[in-house]
Amino acid sequence: MGYSRSTALTILGKVALLGLLIQAPNVALAGESAPATTPLHSAPSSALAFVQDRHLGEGLGWLGYQVASRTVTFATIVETVGRTKAQEIVQDELQYLQPQYQQEWDRNLAAAYAASFSPEELTALDVGDPPPDIANKFRAKQRDVGLDMKGRSSELLKVYVSTALDNALKKAKP
Repeated sequence: MGYSRSTALTILGKVALLGLLIQAPNVALAGESAPATTPLHSAPSSALAFVQDRHLGEGLGWLGYQVASRTVTFATIVETVGRTKAQEIVQDELQYLQPQYQQEWDRNLAAAYAASFSPEELTALDVGDPPPDIANKFRAKQRDVGLDMKGRSSELLKVYVSTALDNALKKAKP
């Protein structure tokens, strides 16, 4: 069973975006002051509808865990409670905090898509089975969208992950 072109494009968009964002700059360690989040970026409603309807921002929690698991703070939590418990605590904290960051994440992602696509193109992508020229542009622009999103959301990701790690570290202390 194959994927429809629309489903394949959605999957491609998520994979490409997450691949670029996982290379986010170092996350503030627990106890360090974290920078303020970036301001909300306005995006056309077609871009936000596209991101939300296609669930393109849903990788925030997974991405947060990928970044968190590479920090010294995570290693400290592992030393304190063991790998399995550390993973559980950090994932729980990320999941708990995600709703506080998801809306801004989605808006940033929508703004990144709006910078590369017209409202009409985004509507065609959102409706599904877009014309081949728009589908090809979607594939070709994933790196640009990912780099734009990285610029818009690196600080947000840092704050999200550092807050979760700080909370997890407190829970891991004996």
